[in-house]
Amino acid sequence: MIRRLRKIIALVLLAAFANFTPAARACGPESVEPIFVFDTSPDLPFAEYARGHLGIVRPSFGRKTLVIAYRYLNGGWFADGEQAALIDALKGTAPEGDGTPAVKTWIAARQEIVKEEKPPEIYTERHYGGYSFFPNCAANAFEVATTTLRNRVATYGADDPNVRAWLAAQDVVFQNCQRGAAVPEEPGPASPDWLRKDRDYQVAAALLYAMKFEEAGARFEKIAADVESPWQGTAEYLVARTLVRQASLTDDEKKKRELYDQAEQRLRILAARRAPLSDGAGKLLALVQYRVHPEARVHELAQSLGQDSGNENLKQDLIDYAWLLDKLEDRILKEEEKRKKEAEAARKGKPNEGTPEEDIQKRYEAVAKGQLIEIMLVPRMVDGKPDTTNMGALFFKPDVTEAEVEKQFETKIGRPLAPEEKEQISSGYKLAQTVRADRLSPNNRLSREGLTEHEGCDYYDECQRLPLHLIPEYLKDDLSDWVFTVQATDEAAYDHALSKYRENRSTAWLVACLAQASRTSIRLEALMQDAQAIDHNSPAFPTIAFHLIRIKTQQGKTSEARKLSDQVLGFQFEHLPVSARNQFLAQRARLSDNVNDFLRFGQRKAVAFRYEGSLGTMRDLARIEKGYWDLYEMWRPREGDERRQTKEEYEQSIDDQYKDLLPWDDRVFLDNQTLEIINWHFPLIDLEQAARNPILPEYLRRSFVLSVWTRAIVLKNREVANRIAPEVLRLAPEMKEVFEPYLDAKTEKEKDRAALFVMLNYTSLSPFLAPGILELTSSGDAEFYFETAWWCTPSDTEYDSKEDRDVPKLVEKPVFLSAQQLAAARQERAALVALGDGRSYLGKRAIEWAKESPKDPRVPEALFIAAESNKPYKYGCHPWEGDEEIEKAASAILLERYSQSSWAVKLAAEARP
Repeated sequence: MIRRLRKIIALVLLAAFANFTPAARACGPESVEPIFVFDTSPDLPFAEYARGHLGIVRPSFGRKTLVIAYRYLNGGWFADGEQAALIDALKGTAPEGDGTPAVKTWIAARQEIVKEEKPPEIYTERHYGGYSFFPNCAANAFEVATTTLRNRVATYGADDPNVRAWLAAQDVVFQNCQRGAAVPEEPGPASPDWLRKDRDYQVAAALLYAMKFEEAGARFEKIAADVESPWQGTAEYLVARTLVRQASLTDDEKKKRELYDQAEQRLRILAARRAPLSDGAGKLLALVQYRVHPEARVHELAQSLGQDSGNENLKQDLIDYAWLLDKLEDRILKEEEKRKKEAEAARKGKPNEGTPEEDIQKRYEAVAKGQLIEIMLVPRMVDGKPDTTNMGALFFKPDVTEAEVEKQFETKIGRPLAPEEKEQISSGYKLAQTVRADRLSPNNRLSREGLTEHEGCDYYDECQRLPLHLIPEYLKDDLSDWVFTVQATDEAAYDHALSKYRENRSTAWLVACLAQASRTSIRLEALMQDAQAIDHNSPAFPTIAFHLIRIKTQQGKTSEARKLSDQVLGFQFEHLPVSARNQFLAQRARLSDNVNDFLRFGQRKAVAFRYEGSLGTMRDLARIEKGYWDLYEMWRPREGDERRQTKEEYEQSIDDQYKDLLPWDDRVFLDNQTLEIINWHFPLIDLEQAARNPILPEYLRRSFVLSVWTRAIVLKNREVANRIAPEVLRLAPEMKEVFEPYLDAKTEKEKDRAALFVMLNYTSLSPFLAPGILELTSSGDAEFYFETAWWCTPSDTEYDSKEDRDVPKLVEKPVFLSAQQLAAARQERAALVALGDGRSYLGKRAIEWAKESPKDPRVPEALFIAAESNKPYKYGCHPWEGDEEIEKAASAILLERYSQSSWAVKLAAEARP
């Protein structure tokens, strides 16, 4: 029950905080997945990378990451304070977060004055421990209010009626942060001058948060002209800020540009003054330039980021630069796609019509902008079942009437709507209008201060990269050119990188050349000679060494590649990031000329583990799960359903779950590529020898031993099965009760049935080595979940995301295996393929067993497992497909022949809704 609750909690968190849509497989238990290489980012926690320990710089790294690498590769550096900013930027930390700390501080200061008063609703803490998010008010607004309140209390006293009046007015101001347009009342003529000055500022702020920009701007202008107001300097800045906010919510492009131009002029003056608010003005100016002059801004940022600058705004500049590259790349690619379509349409003499997919995309974009609304209808047939042939959504202009919507749906389904269908449309119509109003509300349209919406590709493996010939002049500064070249996928990338390297001889461009080089690239030998001269202590050395080994291997210079690989592993290994270590080990494993080297260099330490949406060490994952206590409280059963856990019991259950997992933080695995080679090309005899090889730690030999025994059983190699069986019991003692009958069996048939019962009871058993952590769980302990049980029929194809189709699967053959060994492995593989999926194979064997030995007391349990594991909703190898014939046959025999057994009763109970 705890595990299922944690599953729900994880999905709730992901859905709430990451706009996560659960995948179909999210219904069953998941295993902890080791990750050996971070493809798109440096190793966590980023501090070493920010310090210049780059490891192997990959084209798949994010652009912020590549900017950091560029400076270090060129001999530059970042100061300690800048390194902290880099880490925040790589984490994607927002400049001001959600403002919660500032809000909490304000509420605490406020409560010191009005101790007996319940805070207004806008300040009320929510269940999750935070406060309402105020997209309309930056954290700075609450910080200024807190400072002002404390100053007024210190000067006039907490009981002063004017201080109380100031505080009441400030509550009115903050009410507009979430919704509303209230304005504090003007103070009376007898009020002190300080309160009248403060009230002028409060009224202007309230108008700003109420989106009354013209009035707010005029008020701030008046305050800025008042040399006696303590708010004069702040008001000057807020005039510009009001213009920026007004522009961001203006749809008219001409008006928007005019407002931004006015704000830019004012901000330039303020930023140049070196006044208290000049830093804020500079940051706001950067935001305006980001939105209005992206081409000029990206060039300016490239110049700043590419060299040592002592940049105090480094974090935001790095984020802005990376986002601008994405934005401009996306714009250029879309323009090129449009140009190609228009040219193709002109060639064919036909109008340029969009594809159905593009039309649908445009409709949903219009819904997001509030230009259309979407209404869904699921019609019902006469028997009340859903009419799936006519279900679907229609799109309407926002001013459409409910009657018009009904009419269009009647036309779509070809009949009058039933009363319940009209009610469904009425509910959908109201919901669509509510959603549209919410999307168009100013609060939802405002970005947090300093941020803007990201435009461009978010996932590297889905990104179309900008061809170099399309790069415009404003993106040809050295940094931007280098980033695009490193990530380019077109053939011109190497030639361009080589030209740039010959021009400036920079290490960064040498790295770009090697990253894009292949064994047939021109002038490669001279380039490799330069690369081999790079100092081993250079931040560039791991990347350069990696590509030198890659290229030498492609050229067939395996001895040279092996020598360089051994030098890296011997000289730098412990100083490298874990991802880089694993990449070098992978290269060395492919160069192995004997099985000992192959197994030695095939071992990898995980850089992190992934479990149910979380990422980190095993200790991190345990800590994260303990942090779910509050959500667990919400989802766990109520009194009477199940005994309620205390927090201490809940945390102890997490500790129990992770007790056997924590050691894996310091253990090694065989990575997926190594396992694939073993599964494809190692015959059973060689697999048995590997299982006994002392190069493998005992916890890895355990996986080998279990796989060897299982493969020997299903291939009917009794000699190997009997020979390895004692090792099974030694390395997997938890199987003793079920496994000993196999050891004690006297006849071959008894051994076969005992072996079948062992396999049915332990769903992790497979003739193939599986990646990750072997969790040897019995069928009963797993609560009869069979999603990942046993094994799937090996496939000779794999999906190619670039080709968007299945292609023949090619698994590299180790040079140390003979033709006879490879042939034996092919024969065994063919035999394993013929057996089919594990659950189908075992289900058939269980049915045969029941027919041959109906009185064997183990048969009812075997039939139960066979029936349950072949149900369609158990996922397995083919989602939502089971083996109906096996399920029905096993169920029928169990329910008819063994109706009084506990297993028949359990199966019948499982079948009830």
